[in-house]
Amino acid sequence: MLEVLIEVASRPEAGDILTSEVRRSEIAYLVSIGVESDQLPAGYDNVSRKLRLLIADVVTDEGASEDDVRQIIELAATVRELKGTVLIHCEAGISRSPAAALVMYACWLGPGREREAMDRVLSQRPIAMPNRRIVALADKMLARGGRLLEVLSHRF
Repeated sequence: MLEVLIEVASRPEAGDILTSEVRRSEIAYLVSIGVESDQLPAGYDNVSRKLRLLIADVVTDEGASEDDVRQIIELAATVRELKGTVLIHCEAGISRSPAAALVMYACWLGPGREREAMDRVLSQRPIAMPNRRIVALADKMLARGGRLLEVLSHRF
């Protein structure tokens, strides 16, 4: 059973969480995804453990890089044993942050459990449509042989 939970949110939703003393106390780690011109969520400075990724919401080379995805994979290993919630946000909470959550769950659950990883994302964020570029890079880097990408095709 996983001790750490993932919550996917939009930037405004993340701001509501990060400015609430009670909700903020549950946050073990913040992953903030956006572009340089995006506003940070309200309360961004209220948490000390965080990662800011500058990733455009596109599926071309101008989007996520292997380095971005490597940071998500490395973070998954780092936060695996934490107790609390990893809050992952992007602007709308639909594409980039669900993709990061999918990658983290895939790391934690291991090969062959990609559908379960996607189900976990969808159970928390039913509107999720994970960014295909982030998922494709993770599929390659985690040697999943297309299984991570396949879970997207069942949904979209």
